[in-house]
Amino acid sequence: MSKLNRGLLLKLSAAVCCAIVGQTAIAASAHNNAQGYGKFEFALIGDVPYKEVDYWKVDNVIAEINADKQLKWVLHAGDIKNGSTLCSDEMFEDRLQRFQHFTIPFILTPGDNEWTDCHRANNGSYQPLERLNRLRELFYPVPGETLGQKTMTVETQAEDPNYGEFVENTRWMEQHVMFAALHIVGSNNALANFAGRTPADDAEVTHRVDATRAWIRETFAKAKAEDARGVLLLFQANPGFESATGSDERKGFEEILADLERETVEFKKPVMFAHGDSHYVRIDKPMKGSISNRRIENATRVETFGADDVHWLRVVVDPNSPEVFSVHQEIVDKNLEQHPLL
Repeated sequence: MSKLNRGLLLKLSAAVCCAIVGQTAIAASAHNNAQGYGKFEFALIGDVPYKEVDYWKVDNVIAEINADKQLKWVLHAGDIKNGSTLCSDEMFEDRLQRFQHFTIPFILTPGDNEWTDCHRANNGSYQPLERLNRLRELFYPVPGETLGQKTMTVETQAEDPNYGEFVENTRWMEQHVMFAALHIVGSNNALANFAGRTPADDAEVTHRVDATRAWIRETFAKAKAEDARGVLLLFQANPGFESATGSDERKGFEEILADLERETVEFKKPVMFAHGDSHYVRIDKPMKGSISNRRIENATRVETFGADDVHWLRVVVDPNSPEVFSVHQEIVDKNLEQHPLL
């Protein structure tokens, strides 16, 4: 073979080799994305709107989120009003109308302010269970379908005949990361005493805790079966992660916290708990092993902006990163407060 032909053959072989390597890389990347391992982002809010004077701030948050085309959906960690305003149908309808301004899917988990605490005189002295039923009618009109101008199909616990009323407990998978909403509320998970509390109120708590625990177990079982890279759980209450077992702060949450610990430890991959309630934006690792008394490393808590601080959090989800979830504060410039020094 001549030197010229041998050179052409070597060049051709190199070109074919490079083409094969390139196609393999492209194919691997396409396969990876097809299987669901792409990076994505969503918005997390909660404890808003709290008062009428801040409605314009909530409008600014909605506008900013709608303008961001990177976001997949909006999660709201409950409390759509403060604890001292009416729980009227008009209030519910106002909030529903506001949330429907979101152009992307909107997922709400209920808070205590919109039903549990509605027995208070300044809330209108409503019967909490009646308000809960009305909340479900208005905010979950089509079980398995989110709110928002663009909707998204999700699993709902209402598909289980044992828990048919729990349309608010939802679950979905995106890019091999599992998400679930759990109806866990403040006021000791609706155990707060009030005049007129009935056995039906107590029975509701028992049944809802059972439903929550079942939804947690099923969510982690499905995450393991589908080899999920991480799990994010959305609920309203601050359940007292840091508090001692048996303390008042953990009343109503003990069984749920025990389940969360067990499932998180056995899952071994990143788990994020997203909640509101205490109006203190933070990202930390509050869960300790009940026996080891050491931090459970794969458990992370994120608490939203809310109440007087009307901003939002961007959660970036990268199934290929060790931590899976990363959180970024999004301060809305138009909502910044003035801080005089004199």
